[in-house]
Amino acid sequence: MEKIAVLVDSCCDLPKEYLKKAGIYELPMQIAYHDKTYLDRVNISAEEVYKNLPVEIPKTSLPSGESIQKTLDQIANDGYTQIMSISVSSGLSGTFNFLKVFLDDDDRFVSKYFDTKQVAIASGLIAIGAKNLVDEGKTLNEVAAAVEKMCQNAMVYFCIPTLTYLRAGGRISAVASAVGGMLKLAPIVTCTPEGTYTIAAKARGMKKGQKMMLGYAQDFINDGDKYMIGIGHGADEAGGQHMLDILHDNGIKGQQEFTEQVGPALGVHTGPGLIGIAVVKI
Repeated sequence: MEKIAVLVDSCCDLPKEYLKKAGIYELPMQIAYHDKTYLDRVNISAEEVYKNLPVEIPKTSLPSGESIQKTLDQIANDGYTQIMSISVSSGLSGTFNFLKVFLDDDDRFVSKYFDTKQVAIASGLIAIGAKNLVDEGKTLNEVAAAVEKMCQNAMVYFCIPTLTYLRAGGRISAVASAVGGMLKLAPIVTCTPEGTYTIAAKARGMKKGQKMMLGYAQDFINDGDKYMIGIGHGADEAGGQHMLDILHDNGIKGQQEFTEQVGPALGVHTGPGLIGIAVVKI
């Protein structure tokens, strides 16, 4: 049987139960404050990032070359000869292109790499789908074909109480942010087909936002579709659970479902209070 490792970056917000599985490796993004740099989900949590936001909004940057090299050495030492690499959108992070250089250069492995054009739990669900297929004994090419399909059949929407942090991180224009702030609107952000952020709608408050996200999920899912669901939240577990309940009450139930705290790197750009929903067809 082929020995395939699944490699993700920490912006994929891979659920903890999958991170614990053998054959899954996570590259931490870097979160830089003026006096110290932390590794995303390794020595800093999203809650800690949120707590510090009023004082300082840190910068996020790619996994270091050193940490990529260390992870690849670990994968080789663990006996894997093939890598299925899944990254968040190259339109939002340079990780995919940086990592590709290392993978192309490393003749210890046969590698397939994917720019999901998605972010957070949407990319995480694609990695989960890949790992499930690896565990079923599928070949690297079979897994790659399925991942390609999942990337084309994925959606993510997240509703956030304020655009302040997206603006601070340069992810959205000051004008869009100011308009949202004046009207107390909760913007719903999604990824374009090219993998950049766009505002899909502006809801009057988070409650209305959750209703609108239900509508997007209903539009995306057809009868007979098999799919996974991921809910992301910004230090609001009850809000995440409520979003899942809304989906269930409307007959939307995934083959697998996950509710996860958004990771620190995304938390920097969205701030606390976010509720997000991702659906990936399988």
